[in-house]
Amino acid sequence: MRFALRTWCVAIVVVGSGAAKPAFAALPETGCPGSWVGSGDATFYDAFHQANACALPLLPDQYVVAVADLAFDGSAVCGRCLRITGPLGSIVARITDYCVGPGCRDLDLSPNAFAAIGDPIAGIIPVDWESVSCDVAGPLAFYFDPGSNDFYAKIQVRNHSYGVAAMALAELGQPFVALDRSSDNAFEFFPVGGAIADPLSLRVTDLHGAIVESSDIPFTPGSSVDGAAQFPFCPEPASALGLLAAAATLRALTALRNRRGK
Repeated sequence: MRFALRTWCVAIVVVGSGAAKPAFAALPETGCPGSWVGSGDATFYDAFHQANACALPLLPDQYVVAVADLAFDGSAVCGRCLRITGPLGSIVARITDYCVGPGCRDLDLSPNAFAAIGDPIAGIIPVDWESVSCDVAGPLAFYFDPGSNDFYAKIQVRNHSYGVAAMALAELGQPFVALDRSSDNAFEFFPVGGAIADPLSLRVTDLHGAIVESSDIPFTPGSSVDGAAQFPFCPEPASALGLLAAAATLRALTALRNRRGK
């Protein structure tokens, strides 16, 4: 197995509405902080009839993938998207679980994802993968676990275009406090000196270092609440698209000059 995961911090704060769907879904994170590429073997498992380690809701036709326990890193990779290429093509799958045991390889795909890029009869196929932006619409969402109460909050970030690195919480009029991440892909808050003061402000940092702050979030156990915005696209891929556009313009000008010279 060969894989590389690179991390460093770049602070980009986003505050405001993010209702539009990302313009470049499944854009490679190549050159971005936290990008992940690798190669190895893939298997498949019954992803839709058991609870997943990331505690994320699944759609019946969704492509999902479990990663090796070491790469799972205590739920740090939950919700990230990978473009996975096998013998028959490529798909984009969201990380929702981890794989353990003697039969575990590098990636363990949902049956539909495996069948799209390889022959299920083979059981094991060689694959390459790279991290990409997830195809989501609208802003980040915050799901408050039903077990939350006046003296304990367990909050999961959902509908995120990039992997979530950290969360901080501020009660009304109070400074932000960094939250600990649970092994099942949530962040936990224990108020000091009393009950949780509603509403809340939440600050979420993605794996690229971009920050989204959302205020006036009602504390509603068992429910999901929209945040203020979605993570911005990593600057490096955006710059690369700009270079491609510039190259296309240059080619058009060159072609025009050549035509005039004839």
